[in-house]
Amino acid sequence: MAFKGMNPEEGREVAQGVTEAGSQILELIDGVTQLVNSVEWVGPDYDAYRDEWNSFLSGPVAELVNGLEAKGKELTQHAEEQDVTSNQG
Repeated sequence: MAFKGMNPEEGREVAQGVTEAGSQILELIDGVTQLVNSVEWVGPDYDAYRDEWNSFLSGPVAELVNGLEAKGKELTQHAEEQDVTSNQG
């Protein structure tokens, strides 16, 4: 009979890596945000740019990080289900 399913430990490791990727993205973005906020630029163009940057953070970046966290949790759940299935015999 051919093997079906996943190695649960490997699944958990990958899930952790996916979740950690989201955290790493946040760390990188925090550094870039500090750069954006530190630029010596005054006026409506800067205000507009900063608003666009903040929209980018709360939109696509937040969606990506939340998506990675969700996929990490999903993979962890699959690993737990595989444990249950494998332990049933």
